[in-house]
Amino acid sequence: DPVFEGREVLVADDEESIRSTVRAVLEQQGCIVTEFAEGTSAIRAIRDRATAGRPFDLVVSDVRMPDANGYEVFKATKDTSAATPVMLMTAFGYDPNHSIVRSSQEGLHCFLFKPFQVSQLLEEARKALTEQIARRG
Repeated sequence: DPVFEGREVLVADDEESIRSTVRAVLEQQGCIVTEFAEGTSAIRAIRDRATAGRPFDLVVSDVRMPDANGYEVFKATKDTSAATPVMLMTAFGYDPNHSIVRSSQEGLHCFLFKPFQVSQLLEEARKALTEQIARRG
């Protein structure tokens, strides 16, 4: 799929099984995936890549991680590269930091509730990358 081919995607989730599943699905479509087990490292990579003029094409992050939450990952992405779409994932309906509401109001591409179907991940990633390609020209 040309929409996915060569696209660089960051995946952040403290659950190894989720990270590896998302990575495998996206790599199978042709993406280049960089994964992180915590938000702080993901945020550092997002900022470093943006500073180098090579922002990620898509960021997929869990909301609930021990060190930095999904909203912080979303905010770092939007602050450094507004055109980069962000997809947040959560297994919890409880949202103490209001990540869902705040990020949705500020341009979040979508929210995936775990467990989600692979087809849903691919559909939303395809939409996000198609919109990102259109914005960047």
